Amino acid sequence: MTDTERTEYLGEVRALDFQRYAVAVGDMNPIYFDDAAARAAGYPGIVAPPNFLTSIIEWGLGPLENEMREDGNHGNAIAEKLIGMKPEDLEGLRMMGGGNEIAFGDPVRPGDAVTLTRRFVETYERPSRMGKLVFIVHENTYTNQHGRMLAVVRETNIGAR
Repeated sequence: MTDTERTEYLGEVRALDFQRYAVAVGDMNPIYFDDAAARAAGYPGIVAPPNFLTSIIEWGLGPLENEMREDGNHGNAIAEKLIGMKPEDLEGLRMMGGGNEIAFGDPVRPGDAVTLTRRFVETYERPSRMGKLVFIVHENTYTNQHGRMLAVVRETNIGAR
C-alpha cells in the first residue's frame, strides 16, 4: 500500500452533466434545472444533485477497449488509481465495495472547478469463512476553486484472495 496523499484536478462542472445525472437517477427536483426555483430554495442558482460528484468513477475518457478484461473490468490500473494499491499488491485479489460514508459541504454549482484529494486512511485484515479479507479505507475530498469542501467520501474496499 502507498501512504501518500494524491491530488488531481478533475475539471469544471457543467450544468448539462449534472442535469443528465438527475434525469438518469429520476431526481427531477427543479433546483437542478430552474434558476428561479433554486433561488426560491435559498441557492444562488441551479445546483447539482448531492451525489453527483461522488457517483463519477472516471472523469477522463476511461480505458480503451483493449485495456479492458473479458469481464468488462478495467483491471489493475483502475484499482491502483482508485484505492492506491500497487500492482504487486493486487495480484490474485478480487475487490468489491464495502460501503461509503458521505459528508456534503457547499452545493456544487455550474462552473465549479473541482479538485479531488485521495488519502489512504488504513488497511486491516479479518478472517472469514472464505479466507482472509483485506479492508482498505480511503477518503476522497472534493473541493472547488475557492478551496471550499463540496463532499468528503470515506470509502471501504474489501479484497479477497
